[in-house]
Amino acid sequence: MEGELGRLYQRWSETLTQALAHLEAYIDFSEDDNVSAGAGTARPCCSPPPPSRHVSLPAVDATVRVLEQELGAHLQDGRRGELLRGGVRAVIAGPPNVGKSSLLNLL
Repeated sequence: MEGELGRLYQRWSETLTQALAHLEAYIDFSEDDNVSAGAGTARPCCSPPPPSRHVSLPAVDATVRVLEQELGAHLQDGRRGELLRGGVRAVIAGPPNVGKSSLLNLL
């Protein structure tokens, strides 16, 4: 996807992926010094990650809640959320044995 909507969806994807990575780091390495359950500050969905490797559960929670609110607002915005709600219809056509099924499986 390209354009403003594509960039928005990409940002959401990156934010959610980063939050998942922080949560998994907390689960896997919570006994280490650079991972804590309470320290740190929340940051908005669209701000860059902090320079340190410190992981904070409240910050991850706040980031995901902001993302949830943005998604909800986007879906309630009439036609803007139509693509996100309904998906995309596409046709993959071509001669036999050229990889149509493989392409579909990758999507």
